[in-house]
Amino acid sequence: MFLAFQLWLASGVEAKNQELQYAFPGAEGYGRTAQGGRGGAILEVTNLEDAGPGSLRACVDAKGPRNCIFRVSGVIHLKSTLLVREEGSFLSILGQTAPGGGIVLTIEEPNAKKWNTPLIVKNAHDVVIRHLKIRPQLPNSVKNVDALTVENSARVYVDHVSGAWATDENINAHSDTTDLTIANSIFAEGLNKHSKCTLLGSDPHMPQNITFLKNLCLSNRDRNPDNNHYGKSCIEIINNVFFNAKSEWGEVFSQFPGGTPISYVGNYFKAGPSTEDTTYAIHSKETDKAENPQIYQAGNVSWAPKSKSIVMIAPETEPYIVSTPPCPLSVDKILSAPAAYEEIRTHAGAFPRDRLDSDWITDMGPEGQGGRGRMVNKSGGLPPVEQGTAYVDDDHDGIADSIEAELGAKVGINDAWSMKEEGEWSHFDEFMQWLSEERIVGRYPQ
Repeated sequence: MFLAFQLWLASGVEAKNQELQYAFPGAEGYGRTAQGGRGGAILEVTNLEDAGPGSLRACVDAKGPRNCIFRVSGVIHLKSTLLVREEGSFLSILGQTAPGGGIVLTIEEPNAKKWNTPLIVKNAHDVVIRHLKIRPQLPNSVKNVDALTVENSARVYVDHVSGAWATDENINAHSDTTDLTIANSIFAEGLNKHSKCTLLGSDPHMPQNITFLKNLCLSNRDRNPDNNHYGKSCIEIINNVFFNAKSEWGEVFSQFPGGTPISYVGNYFKAGPSTEDTTYAIHSKETDKAENPQIYQAGNVSWAPKSKSIVMIAPETEPYIVSTPPCPLSVDKILSAPAAYEEIRTHAGAFPRDRLDSDWITDMGPEGQGGRGRMVNKSGGLPPVEQGTAYVDDDHDGIADSIEAELGAKVGINDAWSMKEEGEWSHFDEFMQWLSEERIVGRYPQ
């Protein structure tokens, strides 16, 4: 069985002081202690090739703590999966550094080894992934394609990702994945006939800690999300928008000892053109049930046009509703469902948004009003990615020279991991969070 703590110790990387730091300023949920590449190498991605020097694959395949910094923008046409392995733990992929329209990952042709999911984190730990658009473009006849898979891994933070057009789930937390946060992301238009948003409980062998926070699941037939976990897990679904599901929203299976413990708080379930006339927002499933689930729900909102109805709790699920969360919630500031709706409209997905993400946000419609959307059986094609010039970084510390002084850093010195005072955020950590916020409001440094 995968033991995250043992892996951390076995890595030989000094954990002192790091264990108290979050993945980045403002990180939330159970994945917030993911260390990523903190303290490690700054590796520049200088081309859009599938492999070779300067490619994203070269950075992903490297060893030791490292940070993938993009000096280019555009589409990376992968020939096979980018695989983050156990020996490749302590990795940050920081898409907010890319100039212009950012970075898109895709696979267009199936490969002989069936490595068709663009990005997989497998048997790894301490991985941070931010501001990537991940959109496979394979026919719906090619099975088991996710946009992003996190398998048997611990301390992983997925932030501001846009995943679409999977033939399985747009994002999948498989096997004994734990201490995972998936946040501020868009997961849209899984391909029919197997159109799914996310599977968070996928064949585990032990309890898990998972936070699904401030995401948009849009125009996926079902698994919005799907959960199936051991007792003593801590599973929380907080402040998400689930729009235009066809047949199923939150599905709770309970096929493992102890039964699934889960909290739904402040989510917004919204019917769209594809939604069946009557659906259930939270629905426990009796299939192969081992023990009863414990389901907490508070502050959730549903909206449907007059011709349709979303019932918050399925009648057969009522006996499993509990009055307090099975675990204390790990998110400090929880929004109302309407406030979460507006937060997602303005802040979810990989930035800068492209035409696809902008269209999907438009499809949601305003809070409390109708939207548009559709089930699809093929990818919609990738829009052009705006080119741009990467910020000046002559000392190659990953930080734009133009703002180093504001951070207390010095131009001409690679001082990424220095800090103003002991115990504060490093210059690199501060810059990467500042840059993420700048991309969201449409700015990029020179």
